[in-house]
Amino acid sequence: MRDQRTTQFLRLYADAGGEASGPGAHPMDSWCPPCPPPRRHGSTPIDAIVGIAVRLGLAAALWSWARANAQPVRDWNDWHSWFQPDPGLVTAASVWFGGLADAQAAAFQLVLWGTLLPVVLLAGFLTRLAGLGVLLCAAFFTIAIEPQGWSFALVAGALGLYLALRGAGPLSVDWGAARLTRMG
Repeated sequence: MRDQRTTQFLRLYADAGGEASGPGAHPMDSWCPPCPPPRRHGSTPIDAIVGIAVRLGLAAALWSWARANAQPVRDWNDWHSWFQPDPGLVTAASVWFGGLADAQAAAFQLVLWGTLLPVVLLAGFLTRLAGLGVLLCAAFFTIAIEPQGWSFALVAGALGLYLALRGAGPLSVDWGAARLTRMG
């Protein structure tokens, strides 16, 4: 019975000369997706759980760092007060960047992105770029700022690499946008 099915399959679909590619074949067979469609990569429940866990862990670490290195917010309506760096961070930025950039502006950018990146990560928006940014910042942290803090940088870099390669998972803005545009 198995040999009979194998020869029938070969007769229908072998090379370009089989019956399925000949005059009896439907013209749309060459470009139609298979039925049922294959399951999309990264769409399992475990991908959703891991994606949320990675994003939540990175967001918590980044938010706590940004708030620890920023001045307390006095006026909640003034957006600029959210990103005022602590004077200690400004001094540290002058050492880290060694005259390559204005220390006040660099510290402001560090606090700005340390505050906004967790929000972006939690929403799952542009997570591959955010993951790449976290990976690069972890490398910079280890090389230029605190070589003894390599263990934290290794964990943050690994999580950033995961996000850069796999994305945020099915519970994210990126996933929904890709599904709506039929890219994912």
